[in-house]
Amino acid sequence: MPDDDLAVLPDVDEQTRTLLELGSFLGAPQSGAVPDNGDDLAAMTTNLAARSGLSIRRNDTGAIEVVDDVDPEARRRRLWGDCWLELGIPALPSPGSELDALLVRAPGEVADRLLNTSRAVVSAAMARLRLSELEDTGARWTPAEIDEYDQLSAQHDRLTQLLADYARAVTESLPDMRA
Repeated sequence: MPDDDLAVLPDVDEQTRTLLELGSFLGAPQSGAVPDNGDDLAAMTTNLAARSGLSIRRNDTGAIEVVDDVDPEARRRRLWGDCWLELGIPALPSPGSELDALLVRAPGEVADRLLNTSRAVVSAAMARLRLSELEDTGARWTPAEIDEYDQLSAQHDRLTQLLADYARAVTESLPDMRA
């Protein structure tokens, strides 16, 4: 990414950075450590850094530094946070108060189109969460759960197309929004 684009990425809050520095000091994860599911402090610190789009390294003097990771996946994590981690989609204004506030002066048909495309994306993304819940149950599925799983899978399979529809709707609505 060009420097101008990198400058737009949100900063990770200072509390997270401080927590990572403290965790690194106390748990001393190794440079380049792979995130682990362990309960030890080093693994938890490394996992938090990875989730936050940061890296832990030692500088030339041996001091621990928490720096922005330059990997594209880390950039996505910094930009979209939990939305990216849990749903695999960019963070969008949520239908309701956030999107409504953005559309307050939009022409009615533009606002309706953007709300409908946004709701479709959110619905498909939520299908993924429900799919995960169904997959995590240890019991045998009922016929109703099998049908629900199939319907949710079909809905989630459309997520990429729905995101494209949303992006198209936003792009096509910009002239009307500016007017």
